[in-house]
Amino acid sequence: MPQWVEGLTPSELSDEWISAIAKLFLAETGEIYNPAAIRALPIPIWRGNLLLIDGDKPSDLAGLLWCMPYSETRARVVAFAIHEIHQSKGLGTQAWDIFCDTAREAGHCEIQLEVRKSNERAIAFYKERGLEIIGKIEGYYSNGVGYVMRGQL
Repeated sequence: MPQWVEGLTPSELSDEWISAIAKLFLAETGEIYNPAAIRALPIPIWRGNLLLIDGDKPSDLAGLLWCMPYSETRARVVAFAIHEIHQSKGLGTQAWDIFCDTAREAGHCEIQLEVRKSNERAIAFYKERGLEIIGKIEGYYSNGVGYVMRGQL
């Protein structure tokens, strides 16, 4: 069974890990990210930076949840993806709970994220956790409209 572990910042990951992350993003979101863009993401080292590992090598990457402090009161989910074979097993909830506890401990009381409008499953997941759609964003995703969602911790 895969386990969530605290991750390094993207700039500290090896080329193999960056490649595995790019493959996960492509498989689960349809978005193509080049290694430089992944490395440049401002993800700090904290318990809100999680990798789902099903082994000990980059090819065993099963998911990730990358979050960051956004302001004094708000944390932002930058990326959340779980390989389809590991979905609907409670792993997303595990990561979300770790992130929320970490954000609260850091003094945050709100969460914000962006999600593709067509990703109904993710939108339902976030709504179940109290987030609401607060805006629409055009051109954020390469092949579709997105929503900004926000909620209380």
